[in-house]
Amino acid sequence: MKKVTENVRNVLGVLANLPEGAGFAREVLAKVEGKTFNSVNATLAAAAGAGWATKAKAVYEDKMLTKYTITEAGRAILEAPAEAPVEEKEEA
Repeated sequence: MKKVTENVRNVLGVLANLPEGAGFAREVLAKVEGKTFNSVNATLAAAAGAGWATKAKAVYEDKMLTKYTITEAGRAILEAPAEAPVEEKEEA
């Protein structure tokens, strides 16, 4: 099981509410209070590593940056109670 912090929940919640559940760290940062770009970017990267989001390169303001998309596992985190541990899915 992976620990889901309040910070991860907040960032994934913002990502889920962006169009198509996808966005860049800068777009998420604009909707999160009291966080730095590095903090948001690291949280999104960790979420992608945990399987709660995917990442792909895309163009943002004439630059190639990483675009994150929330997964079904990420949405399940948002629907679960805050205290509930998240079960990891075993890969085949």
